[in-house]
Amino acid sequence: MLIIAHRGANRFAPQNTLHAFKKAADLNSDGVETDVHLTKDGQLVLCHNNTVNKTSNGKGKISEMSLKELRNFDFGSWFGNKFKDTLIPTLDEFLHLMKDTAVSVLNIELKPQKNGNTDFVEKVIKKAKSFGVEDKLFISSFDSGILNKVKEIDSSIKTGYLYPSMGEIVKRKLFSPLPVAKKCKADFILPHHGYVSKNLINKAHALGIKVGVWTVNKIESVEKLVKIGVDGIITDVPDIIKNKVESI
Repeated sequence: MLIIAHRGANRFAPQNTLHAFKKAADLNSDGVETDVHLTKDGQLVLCHNNTVNKTSNGKGKISEMSLKELRNFDFGSWFGNKFKDTLIPTLDEFLHLMKDTAVSVLNIELKPQKNGNTDFVEKVIKKAKSFGVEDKLFISSFDSGILNKVKEIDSSIKTGYLYPSMGEIVKRKLFSPLPVAKKCKADFILPHHGYVSKNLINKAHALGIKVGVWTVNKIESVEKLVKIGVDGIITDVPDIIKNKVESI
């Protein structure tokens, strides 16, 4: 079972920073998860939200600022003084850091652009190939169109279909992700852990699709997930969850 550090080891260091990803590797996480956004000048940077408001001392949308402008903000002090002056990482810096670690999965979530442009998808894949980590690359998205684009560019790149998206939780209670995942040739479905069942996992496995769940932080949830056969867990506490899985 794969244990993926959500936004890096975010309980030890500010989320989506090089500190958090390095710590995740040091904790022997199987993978790390992050989010990529395009800056105004076409650079790829890592941040969960499309604004810097929550994780820096700045304000504004990433898409409306250049990389140089973003580099003026402190992305670490909010977490602790020892991380003061931490910069927003670029995708290049992330890939350079992770390429020589034992981390086997680089889970990059891609969100749709408001203008519908999907050119950034190819840009992400090209970056991964330039660092020689395309075999580690795992692109996830709530948008099946983005996953289709990935497979069109390179069918060997692993993908995962995330669900349910916020605002659709009630509507999707009875929703099956499998037809969508099959249509976009996703390698994984990635449901919230509250939406997974043994029946869903059996059906997914019968189609050759694996199942990873997010975001699992409670030890008491792990035994059930292992028992019903999940293939991966995305968590904020990779060290704790990994130790628990290995003890079962």
